[in-house]
Amino acid sequence: MRIACIAGLLGAVTVGPGFAGPVGSIQDLGTLGGGNATAYAINALGQAAGWSTTSIGGTQAFLSGSAGLSGLSTSVPGADSYAFGINESGVVTGTYYVDGKGHAAIWNGSTVTDLGANTFGQAINDAGAVVGGNGQAFLYSGGSMQMLGYLPGGNWSAAYGINDLGEVVGYGTIAPGVFRAFYWNGSAMVPLGTLGGGTSYATGVNDAGEIVGGSATRSGYMNAFLYSGGSMNGLGTLGGTASYAYGVNDNGYVVGYSTTADGSSHAFVYMNGTMIDLNSVLPVNSGWDLLDAYAINGNNQIAGTGLYGGEEHAFVLSLSQPRPLLADPPAALSTVPEATTSILTFSGVCLIGLMHLFRRRRADAR
Repeated sequence: MRIACIAGLLGAVTVGPGFAGPVGSIQDLGTLGGGNATAYAINALGQAAGWSTTSIGGTQAFLSGSAGLSGLSTSVPGADSYAFGINESGVVTGTYYVDGKGHAAIWNGSTVTDLGANTFGQAINDAGAVVGGNGQAFLYSGGSMQMLGYLPGGNWSAAYGINDLGEVVGYGTIAPGVFRAFYWNGSAMVPLGTLGGGTSYATGVNDAGEIVGGSATRSGYMNAFLYSGGSMNGLGTLGGTASYAYGVNDNGYVVGYSTTADGSSHAFVYMNGTMIDLNSVLPVNSGWDLLDAYAINGNNQIAGTGLYGGEEHAFVLSLSQPRPLLADPPAALSTVPEATTSILTFSGVCLIGLMHLFRRRRADAR
């Protein structure tokens, strides 16, 4: 593993006069013998979960630790597997594939629980409740699976996030080929709205009930959003046309990706009203190009993926709290976020899990 200390400040964060953004460090988690790895989830202990290519060309789910990455085994040796969620006890959920069919899995130490064929595990909370989809959003808890239903007019749904209160978010159809984001309050799916376009997708929720994801705008491009207090707020971009949010911590800090003015994809953190390009904190010649930020914990540690030496590597970026400045703060780095919109009509994406794996290839299509 390689650790590169960040020499610069994390851009301008609006925290009051005389303060700058936090500083931090980036850790390369390495791989499981192949050339590519992605960190998709992180818990309060800084353990990351995700997937990596192996030396024999497969893809294997992993859990990170002080000794590096540990591959997570499946009931079928050699099956491709992907981890999407982790809780504070280090229990991981994700999906592995047998004969082309997804099997939602729960990894607890050396034990793996298979939730059956054609299921996809996406997130897990501290109580061990897992959400995902099998054509319909589900909540798996205490050894039983509860189906969460569909949005009115729809026949497909999937869950992508759950908080420690058991509140679930995801998206589903409302008509053939038309998708909308939802929040499940324990008894019913509640639609969230859009940023003025025809689609919205919810991917994460914190314990305050703040929800993040992506929505089409009136211009037709996808933009990251933070849904709070009954309103969906567009977070803007890093100068490009598109952005998407994947995770939010209990501080209300949001992570995801955005395109820049030249069309490239950069990881971001949204803090105190400002979208910050995570590449802006890296020292000159660090070798990193941070592409996606997927999760952030309460200690402001961010899990994601970036290019390092021409290979796609998993990283954990640790941010400190803002500190007093000795000089004037630098100028803001991001564009002004889009205006808040109320609940409107909306729609979304299709295959659970694949959205995460091929997001950058499909960004323009959204």
